[in-house]
Amino acid sequence: MRVTACFFQLRSLLTMGDEDQQWVKYKDDYHEGVWAKDVLEIPFLEGFFKSFAEEKLKQGKPWKALDVGCGMGKYTTRLLRAGASYVLAIDVAAEMVAGAKKETEQFLLAHRSGGPAGIGEAEFHVCSAAHLTSIPRIEETTFDLAICIYLFCNLVSKEDVKQALGEISKLLRPGASLIVYELHFVEYLTGTAHERGDVEYVPKADGTGYKYFEDEGKPRTLRIRMKSGRQIEIVNRFYTLSFWVTALSEAGFQITQFHEPHTSLTDVPSDAPSFMRHYAERPTAMCWVCTKVSQ
Repeated sequence: MRVTACFFQLRSLLTMGDEDQQWVKYKDDYHEGVWAKDVLEIPFLEGFFKSFAEEKLKQGKPWKALDVGCGMGKYTTRLLRAGASYVLAIDVAAEMVAGAKKETEQFLLAHRSGGPAGIGEAEFHVCSAAHLTSIPRIEETTFDLAICIYLFCNLVSKEDVKQALGEISKLLRPGASLIVYELHFVEYLTGTAHERGDVEYVPKADGTGYKYFEDEGKPRTLRIRMKSGRQIEIVNRFYTLSFWVTALSEAGFQITQFHEPHTSLTDVPSDAPSFMRHYAERPTAMCWVCTKVSQ
């Protein structure tokens, strides 16, 4: 059980834009979280990891995973817990990578005694999603799963999204799985009312909301209410469903599942704030599950 050294890609750091680094100032608040993640996102993704791991266990095969846009390691540790033999975690922000490395070290330390036998290892790199194959010693077509959780909404153009998908595709073996988890376009188009939820989009300068086709790929400010009640602001982008289908196909992926995680009023925790009821029966995220097509 070990965490390998953290490598820093100077070229990636030099090409980082302000929006690439925007999460850095919130790194200390990352684990404070928001209610929607605890109720929807985390259980949904943990369920997928469990099913994926069970299938690999039936096949008697170890599996390797990519965590692209790993942030502070929330899902790096969950992939290891699910049974990944090796996780390569990547983020463009050095501070996030350092935080993910520390989080994973603590996770592995806690499992050194009395934990599951044969728990895997993790390696961390500071690198842009568009330059994954530049990571030293990385081998193409060797990974079984890649996860991209709120990654692409932080990329600044369609070209960047396509390049990142192409890089991920190169690293996945034929038949491997890709999970893309992004905010649902419903949130982009309607998430502007005061105190409707813990996610709120700031209207455009003219006071109007965003339009599905006209505003595709344009930066927009998002307010996220943390569990403490404090709000943070980030900038991200939305891409249409037609773009996603085309981009995934061009990168060599076949879409096998499309999910819209949501909950019901009865599933909202009793200690959740009143605005969490905004999410009942409402899609807040969309999840593409894809298979790397054999080449």
